[in-house]
Amino acid sequence: MAGAEGATGGADAQGEREEKLREAQLLLRVILDNLPISVARYDREGVFTFQDGKGLGAVGMKPGQLVGANVLELYKEHEEAVGALRRGLAGESTHEVYEVHGVAFETWLVPVRDDGGVPDGLVTVTLDATASRQREIELQNKLALIETQQKVIRDLSTPIIEVWDKVLTLPMVGVVDSLRISEVMDNLLTAVVNKDAQYAILDLTGVDAVDTQTAGYLIEMIKAIRLLGAEGIITGIRANVAQTMIALGLDLSEVTTVGNLRAGLKLCMRRMAAAGKAGEVSSAPLKQE
Repeated sequence: MAGAEGATGGADAQGEREEKLREAQLLLRVILDNLPISVARYDREGVFTFQDGKGLGAVGMKPGQLVGANVLELYKEHEEAVGALRRGLAGESTHEVYEVHGVAFETWLVPVRDDGGVPDGLVTVTLDATASRQREIELQNKLALIETQQKVIRDLSTPIIEVWDKVLTLPMVGVVDSLRISEVMDNLLTAVVNKDAQYAILDLTGVDAVDTQTAGYLIEMIKAIRLLGAEGIITGIRANVAQTMIALGLDLSEVTTVGNLRAGLKLCMRRMAAAGKAGEVSSAPLKQE
């Protein structure tokens, strides 16, 4: 009687295992037939022992077509893919994205181990990532285009103009923030050197507002211009911008400021004319008594 009960219990356990196996096979079949993936199993040498999945259609293959072939030999020209496969066969789990047959593949490589924990082949699950890769490239291109457009807009909104021989002017418009002023500062200092400028006019007539950090940058810009042997002049400061600078306690005693761009140009021309006359006087021959 006890023997019969044991046999019945064993049969029930066996039946349960078989049911679980059928369920697993059904799930695998549904996944392979309906999702754009392919699954492969390799032995220790890299020989295909299983190959199936709807994703094979993306490269014109049929299930089981490569069974018996060595994947390392088959794709030996694709160093990136072969390197990932070798690492997988050595026991390293990896996640790779590479291109083969003109198709972008996203692959998960999962090593198989025997009862002793020794690498015993490899399973790969591969997803056709061509569409998502294309969308990623398109997004990157759009972001690059936007960045280029933004730079063009910034350059157009802060043009450096040589209004007179050795006189540069930088008319600024809108709200000037720290990021923008930092870029403008680099461009202006470069222009001062390249043009061998004597004067650089920062025209703030069109500036609606500046943040506290930017106000300090403007003063630093004037100091940097002076270090290059030129003179910086600020024109057209609005009342609210002036209040910001005063509230910060910035020292404007060494900064030349005038009401508008026209006045700034006149100032530069007067000083250049005065410097020219001084040069003529100093270079004239001394009269003998």
